[in-house]
Amino acid sequence: MIELDARGLNHPEPLERSMDVFKWMDGEDIFHLTIHRLPQPLLMIAERFGIRYEVCEAGEGEWHVYFTKSPTVDLASLCKACHV
Repeated sequence: MIELDARGLNHPEPLERSMDVFKWMDGEDIFHLTIHRLPQPLLMIAERFGIRYEVCEAGEGEWHVYFTKSPTVDLASLCKACHV
């Protein structure tokens, strides 16, 4: 799993770093982004790249987003683990 904790990074660094990961993600890779707010523009970009995602809010100021190109990865179960 590719991990990026972007909490505390200033705009546009989380977007730029995430897009770098999108470029070299393999079909079975899972990219886990932890960020301080919902990254709506990044989600729209992921859709354009054909990347699936699941978003969960773990608490105030902590969002987890899981991305993958795989059609079989169960992203919802990964999000459930965020709430432990």
